[in-house]
Amino acid sequence: MNGNASEQTVHDRINLARLVRRLEKTVASEDWTDDRLPATWIKTRGTLQKLRHARKLLKNVELSEDFDNAAMFQRYEDMRQTLDRLENTVLEVDKRVSPKAIRPEAILPSLSIPSAPTDVSRLSLEPMQPQFSPGLSSELAVPPLSAQDLLLSPSNEPVLYHPPIGLSAIPLPPYFVPTPTPAKPTPSTSKPTATPAFLQNSAAVHEELSTQLAQMVTQLKRNALHFSGSLEADKAIVVAAQEKIERNHEVMTRERGHLRVVGGKTLSTTWIVISSMVVWSLA
Repeated sequence: MNGNASEQTVHDRINLARLVRRLEKTVASEDWTDDRLPATWIKTRGTLQKLRHARKLLKNVELSEDFDNAAMFQRYEDMRQTLDRLENTVLEVDKRVSPKAIRPEAILPSLSIPSAPTDVSRLSLEPMQPQFSPGLSSELAVPPLSAQDLLLSPSNEPVLYHPPIGLSAIPLPPYFVPTPTPAKPTPSTSKPTATPAFLQNSAAVHEELSTQLAQMVTQLKRNALHFSGSLEADKAIVVAAQEKIERNHEVMTRERGHLRVVGGKTLSTTWIVISSMVVWSLA
């Protein structure tokens, strides 16, 4: 992780120096006095985007840099001042050539005022007059009184007149005959027809599950037998390999002792030969 971070810092440092030099050349060589709005405005926007990227690289490099070196600190400070100067120049040009926002014309004043609807039905507010049948109105009519009947003596009490009302003259509403509704099937009648089908489905599902379980048990038994046979064969191979290794170890131990004895004899013989040659040469 530290190696990747240091490598990224080196890349950022190199890219920052190149980008600052390229921006200086671009701003110095570009004709910012051109008033062609679309092309110049697009150039200023692209240059501002590059300046923001350069500031980001400068910040990353400064965070990972040790400022004990005064020359390095002064170099980054010069880069920051250069970026500020270039950004101020480009911002002035961008402010001058940026397209002006044009507000669209309002649509509301051009719309006509809606007229009130004329086909709306109006409700009549006239009071409703009671309507009676001819027979009922004749019976309810009060007979005219004479002048003598209108003048009452002090001893006489007022008599209230109640005209008889014939029941046959009052219209009655039509007789309501209830229509018979079909009887709904009761649970006792529908249950016997649905229960056998449900039981048959349950029995079929139970039988199918039992068959699948029996097949699974048989397969598990076969797998257990196969694995046990494989383990026995592997165990026999391991035992044979162990016996062979033990025999090889015994043979190697015996040969080692034999080689040691032979080496001792050879060494003594070699010294005897060398001493004999030395004695013969001295003689």
